[in-house]
Amino acid sequence: MLHDSDETDDVIFLLSTDWFTSWIVSMDQWRGGQTSIEHTKNVARRAASGILSGAADYYHVDLSPARKAASFDRFMKELSPGLDERQARDLDRLLSSITGDSLLSREQRWALKAVLVREVSRGFGSDARSALGEGVVIEVMRTLELLGVGEIPFQPDSWWDVELDGKFGGLAGRLGDYASSAHAPSVLLKAVAGATRRLEYSPLDMELLANWWADATQEFSMYVDPTLAALLATRQAPDQPAVRRFHE
Repeated sequence: MLHDSDETDDVIFLLSTDWFTSWIVSMDQWRGGQTSIEHTKNVARRAASGILSGAADYYHVDLSPARKAASFDRFMKELSPGLDERQARDLDRLLSSITGDSLLSREQRWALKAVLVREVSRGFGSDARSALGEGVVIEVMRTLELLGVGEIPFQPDSWWDVELDGKFGGLAGRLGDYASSAHAPSVLLKAVAGATRRLEYSPLDMELLANWWADATQEFSMYVDPTLAALLATRQAPDQPAVRRFHE
């Protein structure tokens, strides 16, 4: 299981909070049961305490890739034995959703989300509807409604949440900003992928969707390779006929 070392501390911090763990359960992002999420949170709190080592500010601790990798490795070694096979799969899916597809940076994932948030605010223009298809448009609107238009506001549920949020250079709400920029885009991208598979989009359907989506990110000063955008949302069989079925 490989994860971007720049994001592993953030994974631990998020999973240590009552706010984020409650949120992922409510969003059906964790289905392993209350005992396993409490176990995960408690292990994450010990790991977070180890990272901070009593420091008043996270940005004053060792932020080297080697230290981050070592902290994450210890976290996983303590956590994994307490999870059964299903719970381990839940954890793997969650970690992947937080750190995102390794082929795309956090900024690229944010830009893909921002395009869809903008289209929702505009009511989806004809070009967007033609490229996405009505089924995907409906799924995007449903998911963004659940996500609060793509943002996950920080709402502390405990003293730990409040104390931890105060350790990022005085930037209140930094945990919410990270969840919104890293986790929310992945939830949305997975929703789009699920819709295209459920609706059996053809390779040509996916090409149109990916080209429009990737091109639109340039309005946010970001470049996303259309091929990578297509990979996010297609699982086509090798012999599937290349015919247009949804965008006439």
